[in-house]
Order: sequence, then structure tokens, then C-alpha cells
Amino acid sequence: MKFYEVRNNKVTALSALKRKSSAPQLVVVAPSGSGKSTLIYLLMNHRLIPYMKIGIGEKSQNTIIPCEFCFDERIVDDETFAVQIIKKDYASKDIHMVVLTVLMDLFGRNDCDTEDTIEAFDEKVLDQILEPEEAHYHLNQIKDDISLGELLDALIPILDYIVDNDFKAKVKKRRDELKSKKIRLPEVREMIFEEMFDEMPGDIKAGYVEWLNKIGDRINEILNNEVGSDMLEGKMLQYSLGDDNNGTHILEVLFDPFAPFSLVIDHISVACRPRQELIDIAQEKSPELPFRFCIRDTMGLTQKGIDAASTKDALEAALNCKADTILFLLSLDERDDTLSECCKALVEKKDELMKKSHLDTSVYVLFTKADRKVENLINKRNTGDLYIDENTYRENIQSVLAELESMVHSYADMLPQEEVGWLSMRYLKDSYVLKALEGDERKRNFEPEGLFEKIVDYSMKTLRSTLPAGVKNPLFVTAIEPDKPAIQVVVDPEKIKAEIDSMQHNLCIETDIVNGYVISDKTPRLHGRSVYCYWNNLIIGLGHKTKASVYGNFSINMKGLLKRMLGNVFASFAKFDENSAVKFTADNLDDEVLMDVLKTLFGSDDIEAGLNPALGEKNIALQRLYEFYVAYFMDESRFASLIDRVAYDLSYGNPELKQYLTNIYNNTPSYDGAMRKLQISFKSFFGSDDFTRIFVTELNQVMTEMVNKAFIII
Repeated sequence: MKFYEVRNNKVTALSALKRKSSAPQLVVVAPSGSGKSTLIYLLMNHRLIPYMKIGIGEKSQNTIIPCEFCFDERIVDDETFAVQIIKKDYASKDIHMVVLTVLMDLFGRNDCDTEDTIEAFDEKVLDQILEPEEAHYHLNQIKDDISLGELLDALIPILDYIVDNDFKAKVKKRRDELKSKKIRLPEVREMIFEEMFDEMPGDIKAGYVEWLNKIGDRINEILNNEVGSDMLEGKMLQYSLGDDNNGTHILEVLFDPFAPFSLVIDHISVACRPRQELIDIAQEKSPELPFRFCIRDTMGLTQKGIDAASTKDALEAALNCKADTILFLLSLDERDDTLSECCKALVEKKDELMKKSHLDTSVYVLFTKADRKVENLINKRNTGDLYIDENTYRENIQSVLAELESMVHSYADMLPQEEVGWLSMRYLKDSYVLKALEGDERKRNFEPEGLFEKIVDYSMKTLRSTLPAGVKNPLFVTAIEPDKPAIQVVVDPEKIKAEIDSMQHNLCIETDIVNGYVISDKTPRLHGRSVYCYWNNLIIGLGHKTKASVYGNFSINMKGLLKRMLGNVFASFAKFDENSAVKFTADNLDDEVLMDVLKTLFGSDDIEAGLNPALGEKNIALQRLYEFYVAYFMDESRFASLIDRVAYDLSYGNPELKQYLTNIYNNTPSYDGAMRKLQISFKSFFGSDDFTRIFVTELNQVMTEMVNKAFIII
């Protein structure tokens, strides 16, 4: 195998973006305030970051749109970048849920009277809708385009209908029926209000629906005007800060954290050069490799509080981003018991994934804001002096750091210590901490180089964890089409027809399984917020369980169900091998390059040993390729990762399935009706030919992505 000097083998940002699936994938999970936006800011190169309003200031914000940053040192220059937007249908129900919640509360507090409710519905109430506390979206930037008057005009017939159809009497009757359950009056009002809203004639709600849709139309219009139709069609586009194609404007628009675009954009991918300091450290540590990796922001904990349950959910959601490694940020500003609880939950979830699924994805825990913790501990040691000066730090820094390190160890004592680190993400050049630590190796924890070294270390470890056993570094190869995979994987559905038929039978016929995910006609009405939570969890690969006392209950995890079904029929990769169901092809490599690849993979020049020479060199090469990658997927953890990723794709992740489910959710008026229709539609999908087609498509794609982690195309 010929190895090449690849650092000077430049690629365009567009090519780097097209090749992103073969780069190591780090997924960042962090609660709000842990420094995730600052982390992104510190990794981006200095030319791009001024145009991206992230990671700056005491209350820095990251966009609430999931983002993936693909860094590659080979990109031509710091000013060039490539972007891809994946659009989604306007999420009107995100706004509707807030409107409904605000309206029901206001209606109840105004004695269920239309006129009084409308009079109380002022600009302050509208602001609650435009900028909800949970920050699922931001609409304040387009407030001038959202008419309060039109909303109130649209709500009057809705409230009149509810009042005129005996709302108070229905509330009294329902409360009497639920007397034994001691349900509070506001909850009963909410129940009746939601039922009447869903059941009222469509023409009464027409004005309100029009008001909602106008917001989506306006957002899409603004986005189209700002970035152009090509980008909205999902095309990968390259820009530069230095020419006339609007590069600075694109960054300013897409990375404004308070823009309204989260309602119409699913996620954004950006490819660019990383910060030069990162490249320098990477070159020093691994001079034989070009520095490239992707880092994805999941949004999993960003807008939520932090506890054991949310920690486990965030870890699960990160896996559904096809993570090779998960980086978990925790702020040392959090309470001691909170940090201990989260680390314990992290270990429990990792153990659960390993025992139940054989998933062994690396999780690195990085405690941030060490500088603030040091300040607090120094303050506690102050003996009463009015001022804290450099001497205070010099006298106390060793005991303070010993206490800090002891804290970190106690939080994460169940995690492998090589997977735990701590540092600051705020850098003051002449700080007392730096002066007090002169000559101490821990000074790096308070300098940007300390973070850069950890990121380089994480990315290199991640890269090597994706390589086949015995392969120390990725292979540099020239390909016929450089932006396409070196190796392709193709599954023949006919060879695993019995297994697919078995899955379809279980998912569509077996009563216990079907009743576990289809909502029965006997199930009482489902609470709108329960359905809303279920949908948002489905999107990120989580389930949802309700414990309502007066509404219908369900406990459904579609990804979990698919994962179980897949595991039952495909206990290991042996099933594919026994049925000769998989082909590994190398049509994108010249024969000579393929032979070099195989000699490197096998560690031998004699790849024909034991095979009939009459097969011919190319067939022998493909046979050896097959043998090598069968062994690769026979690895328990790798096969578990394959099943986990395909399970998510079959529950939501596949683009075609995603659109199918989104149409049902968005276009079914009531939440209860949407949930019932969604689950029946899953059953229809499982029994269709589309299930087989999409299953095979996802197997092909996921396996192709996994095997190509071993190659860097030059």
C-alpha cells in the first residue's frame, strides 16, 4: 500500500462536506450553561466566527437548530466553507401547543367569558407565545409580521362556540364524574376545552389556522429571500468570505440564535477549516494524518434542566446521531448532588446499553468552568482581607486544585479516569490563576491549548475506534470519484426474505406486539401535551410513557421496538453471512488500488493464499474484501451499532419515512387523532413493501458509512 503525504492534498469545502460520513463523528451533549456554544466558538477558525452569533458573551447562545460542523485541515483556506440545510415542514403544532396552553389558562382566569378573555389577551400574552420559556422556537424577530388583532379576531368565534355549547356545565359534570380522583378544577377545564376545540367544526377554527399558517409562510419567505432556493432544496453549496457570493450573510442568517428558522429547518451541516491552533497540535501529535472530524450538537439537554432521567435520555438521543463518540459537558457550577447524580446515571445507561445491546460507544465527560470553581474556592479561603490578589492565589492554588480534582474524582469515580477531564473555557491572559500556576502542568487546563489538546485527543481516539482490528491508521486511497465511498455495501433482500417476513409478521399480526404500539379504540382520549411530547421524543429516537389519572395512557418506544425485532431475527452478522446476503464492492477503486488496500488490511502481500488462482485477481480481491468485512461486522459491538442505527432509521430517521410521519402529525387536526393515526400508519408501513425497501436502503447506507471510516480519499 502506498502512503501519501496528504496534508498538502487540498480539498474543497464542498468535497469535505460530501465526505463527512467517513470522518470521526463526535456528538456533544450538555445542559444549558455548560459551555457547549463556547466550545463550538473555540473550534471554528478565526475568520468565520465573527459572523456567527454563538459562544459570545456571558449569556452566549447557540442556535436551537441541530448543527453539525465538519472540520478538515485540508480545506483550501480559512475563508471557504460549505453549507447544507435540511428543511422540514413548518412545525405549526409547536406554536399551537403554546397558544392552546396560554388561551386555556387565560380563559379559566377570566371566568370562561369570551369578552373578558379577549380583553386580557394583550401584547404581554402574545410575547409568551412568541418567546416561550422552553425556547423551542423564537418569533420575536418577526413580531411586526404577526398580528395580535388577527389572532384575537380568530379566537373570538372559537371562544364563543365553547361558551355557547355549555362549557361550564360540561366542566361541572366532568368534575362530578371524577370526584373520586380529586382532580383540580383547572385540569378539568383544560380537558373540556381541548375536547371542544378538537371537535368544533373546521370553519370556526379556519381563521386561527390561517393565522398560524401565515407565520410559517412568512418564515419560509424570509429564509428563501436570505439564502436562496438552491439551499432550501437541500443542495450542498460552497461560499467564501472573500468574494461576492454572500458568504458572510449566509453565516449571519443561519447562526443567529434568535431567528425563527428552527420551525422550518431540521438541521444544518457546515464544513470548514478548524482553528489553526488545533491543526498545529494535531500535526504534532499525529503528523501522518490529516486532521478531520465532525462535531454535532444534539440539542438534547440544551434547553432543559439536568437530572438523571434527562442525562440518560440525552445519551440515547446522541446515539441516534450515528455517534462514534459522545462528549458530555458538565459545568462545575452545578450543585454537587446534581453532578454526582448525572455521572451515576451516565454509568448506569452505559452499563444498560452494554448488557442489553452490546453497544460500547465511548463517552468522554468534560467538567467545564473550572475557573469559576477555583474563584469560589479561593473566596472561601480568604481570611478577611478586603482584596483578593495574586498572593492569595499563589498561597492557595495547590490546595484549591487538590480539592477541585477530588470533587471531579468523586463525581465520576465509576467512570474510567482516562475518559474524564476538567478545564476552563474562559481565558484571561494575565489571570491570577495562570500566574499562580507558572511551571505547573495543570496550567494547560486554564489555557485554550488545554481544550485543543483534549479535542485532538478525542478525535484521534474516535478515529482509531472506528478502524478494523489490526488497522492502526486509516488508509489513504485515490478513488475514481473522490466524493463517493471507496467501498460500497449492498444487501440482497431476497436472501433474508424469511427474516424480513418474520419481522413483518410480528409487527403486524402478533397481538401483544401490535397492542403495544397501536392505540386501542378503548383507550380514553389522550392529553395533547402527552402526544406533543411523544412526537418530539420520536424525532430523536426516544419513547414516551404517560401516567395520567383522567386521560388515556400509553408507553411506546418505536425505536426500542424496532431494535428488539431486529435483534430477534438478526442475533449476529452470521445470519447475513450464512445467507450470502451481503456484497462488498469496490467499483470506485482501480484494481491496483484495491489490491494495495487488501494487502494493507491483511498485512500480507500474498492475498491469493488458499484460493483458486483461476478465480482471477479481481474476484480473489473481492472474496478477500468480503472475508475481511464479515469479520469486521462479526464484532459484537460493531454489529450492535449497526442494529441500533438501523432501528432508529426504521422508526423515524429515514427521510422518506420521516416525511410520511410528519405529514400525518401535521395534517391531523387534533393531537389525540394524530397519535392514533400515527400508530396505525406505523402498522401499515410495517406490513408494506416499503418496509423492506427502506430497511435494505438503511442497511446499505449504514454499513457503507461504517466501513468507509477506514479510508481517507485523496
